[in-house]
Amino acid sequence: MHHQIVRRAGAERETLWVLLAAGVILASAALAVGLRAAPDADAPLAAHLIDSRTGLTAAEQGLYADLKAAGEEIAALRRAGGRAPTPEELAAEALPPFAADPSAAARGGHSWTLAGTGDGVAYAGVSAAPELAGSLVLRLDGHGADIWLKRAAEAPPAPPEDAALTAAGWKRIVSTFTAGVTR
Repeated sequence: MHHQIVRRAGAERETLWVLLAAGVILASAALAVGLRAAPDADAPLAAHLIDSRTGLTAAEQGLYADLKAAGEEIAALRRAGGRAPTPEELAAEALPPFAADPSAAARGGHSWTLAGTGDGVAYAGVSAAPELAGSLVLRLDGHGADIWLKRAAEAPPAPPEDAALTAAGWKRIVSTFTAGVTR
């Protein structure tokens, strides 16, 4: 004779396993969060650098974004035309910030000039209203764009090289990204 034990219907065992699995998952998550390394403290920038997120006014941030975009456009125009376009040609193409429009006046009314550097070109914008936005230099050397700022209505030294700009009080704008960056 064969005997088989049939357990009564119930959810005690399944509930116990589900609660045990949930406990293991919560313990693993708590352990992972607890072992996570603390973010490094922000290293201070060198004296000749300024952060684009925290060190610029709203007008300067807009000009910085426009100059970064214009740098790519100017590089393409240089490759196509074999020479750097003048600020007047860039203004005629309505390329910000070279275009003379109401937004340019509201952001400092810069007067742009073109200068040569050792291996590239530089566009210097002297601000008419340094309390809104300082004077800017966009340098293009074929490897990218460098943008420098000085909060004065002052032209950069000639040629606008790193050492000369730093000695004259200009600051290179950089973008730093930390754990606190959310945009």
